[in-house]
Amino acid sequence: MQIEKEHPSFPVVHSEEDAYALYCQYAHNIGFSVRRQHIFYYTHTKIIKVREYSCAKAGKKHTKPSPIKYRKLDTRTGCLACCHFKTDKDGKNWTVAKFVEEHNHPLASEKEQHLLRSHRKVSDMQGNLLKNMSEAGIKTVHAYNFLSEEVGGVQNVGFTKTDAYNYVQRGKKALIESGDSIGLLKMLQTRQLEDNMFSYKVQTDDQNRLTGFFWIDGRGKIDYDCFGDVIIFDTTYRLNKYNLACAAFIGVNNHWQSVCVGCTFIAEETIDSFCWVFETFLKFVGDKQPITIFTDQDQAMAVAIERVLTTSRHRLCQWHISKKAPSKVYCFNHDKGVRGLFHQCMSKCDCEYEFDHYWNEMMLKGSLHNNRWLQDLYAIRKKWSTAYNKDVLDLGILSTQRSESANHGLHGCSKATNSIVECFIGLEKLISTWRRAEFDEDFKCTQGSVDLKYKGSILLKQASKIFSRKMFSIFEKSFMEGAVGVSIVDELRSEDNSISYVTSQSDEGVDGKRWFLNLNANTDETTCSCRGFETKGIPCKHVLRIFIHRNIKHIPDQYFLKRFSLHAKKGIYLPYSPSLAHSDSNLVFRNHLMRFTYDLALQIESCQPAKELVMKSMNDLAQKVQSMVIGGEGVNKNEKDETLLKDPPRKRPKGVSNARIKGHWEKNTKAPRKKKADLQSKTIPVNVNPATTKVYNFFDSPEHVHQSTAQATPAEIGSQENYDLDLSFNFCSIPDVFKP
Repeated sequence: MQIEKEHPSFPVVHSEEDAYALYCQYAHNIGFSVRRQHIFYYTHTKIIKVREYSCAKAGKKHTKPSPIKYRKLDTRTGCLACCHFKTDKDGKNWTVAKFVEEHNHPLASEKEQHLLRSHRKVSDMQGNLLKNMSEAGIKTVHAYNFLSEEVGGVQNVGFTKTDAYNYVQRGKKALIESGDSIGLLKMLQTRQLEDNMFSYKVQTDDQNRLTGFFWIDGRGKIDYDCFGDVIIFDTTYRLNKYNLACAAFIGVNNHWQSVCVGCTFIAEETIDSFCWVFETFLKFVGDKQPITIFTDQDQAMAVAIERVLTTSRHRLCQWHISKKAPSKVYCFNHDKGVRGLFHQCMSKCDCEYEFDHYWNEMMLKGSLHNNRWLQDLYAIRKKWSTAYNKDVLDLGILSTQRSESANHGLHGCSKATNSIVECFIGLEKLISTWRRAEFDEDFKCTQGSVDLKYKGSILLKQASKIFSRKMFSIFEKSFMEGAVGVSIVDELRSEDNSISYVTSQSDEGVDGKRWFLNLNANTDETTCSCRGFETKGIPCKHVLRIFIHRNIKHIPDQYFLKRFSLHAKKGIYLPYSPSLAHSDSNLVFRNHLMRFTYDLALQIESCQPAKELVMKSMNDLAQKVQSMVIGGEGVNKNEKDETLLKDPPRKRPKGVSNARIKGHWEKNTKAPRKKKADLQSKTIPVNVNPATTKVYNFFDSPEHVHQSTAQATPAEIGSQENYDLDLSFNFCSIPDVFKP
């Protein structure tokens, strides 16, 4: 029906968006979806003259003869329902020029109208909610269910579950629109602008493809400066579409919590890759090497640590060794005595002599002198036995469990199809969660005091004011064990005003074991043969037993490490002073220097002569410092253009499949066995020679075949060289007779 004047149902509108919304509102009430059609302009202008809207089922679908991957429904019925809007020459007033109301297809009912395509839209508020819930690790289907519950059903949400998935995926694809590696690079540069202490480095191959990257933020540098004495490093996590190995440098803070002090992704776990990671790490933390670093039994990693971290003590994860031991030493599975001696050698020996004693006893008792795995393990005993590492701080750590916990946390926000950017964001969220927990613990420590188990102890009161809550609980446990479970066996005074003590512990299983202590009566400094304070950083129960015995009312200050105190980070943000140039902490000096230059920049930003003076002075100063530090050589820059950075080749993680996971009944349902009568009816041609071809039954014996064919012998029948299967013959399955 042609309309020459304004339709009484449609008022005059003033924009294209209003015209489309008006017709969509009408279509929604009727029960059909709207499609945008042709658009016409006034001559030599960009002003719209006529805008056509039609029913979504208008026209016919034009199909191409090419193969179709996904078969879609053909919804076109050639419907003629439409609405054409015309405008005046100014394009301000939109009126209806043509309106066809009749449809040639069934209309959607009231319960189905929410499924119409043109009426489905994710609003800004709903989109932000979906985005935030997705970033928080909530699945899209759960977020959609939450929205539907809020509005009273899916018919009131305004979009379908598929629309929700598409909206979330569009947001993820926008991050890597120019390429995954380029998106990552832009994100790293953004983080550097937000944090002036943020540092990163990218590694590429000869084709300028990303092979690895490392980053550390300002908070990570501060944490490493305060808690970087013991580091855990592990590369067991590979869950992204490029199969890059994620490895984090994990430390332990003053609340006994994990802190991330740097992270890397590498394509290959080779010596060169690990050397690049460790060299980059040292460069960003001021060449400060950790005292102890824990890793798994990776040979390439061990070589890299030996080359780069020359002053660090390399320790192996005892959990990995214990897990591997039963498969390497069979008697560990049934002989608890031999297995107990092995664990005694791992972590319960106080000296090398004690280790050798229990090791020889284990080898003799289990007849293990020819076991190659134990021989190789004994050769590297200094890397896994605590008896050989009593001279360095290791906080009592025996495994890389904290790194495994980081992998478990990252597993919740990453999967095998994730991009590098998504993995980077997921790891940032995990680190943010850790830091939030640290902040909460700092708040609890400052808002109250701990409740002492024995309020009359002066030593416990002193420790409660210095240690954090968690570290004080560890100290208190050691104190109570020393007061109750340790007894003094002998006491001997020497001429140099020192006293030697022999203590014994009466616990079951270690009765009779003794430790030797030496106490300086003037300074109350005590050394113990167990070396508990040297390794764990907290006085051992034997030393505390001597303090109780001598009624010492004040523990010497050297027994309280700053890293375990309530104010472990105190002094990082003090006002600048020239004396900080002699500070032992490089991070403290860098932080104060940046604050000093920032305050100076604020003072001179309104004075042009001052700006010129400062810039000239800084250029002169930079040249002098450069010649002093690197002998006048320029800083080497990356010759490759980072804007042309390519994505690494896609790889499927080992053991991970992108196929649909089968259900319980699918896994346990076996295919029905074929009856022998069905198989007997199937025959296969066997080529005896190029001239003749004879067909035999599968269940014919070789003798029968020999009797039926004069040209072939039983030996020739079984020879694959003389007889080939005719692949043109169709079989459901190959019988067992023809399987190798």
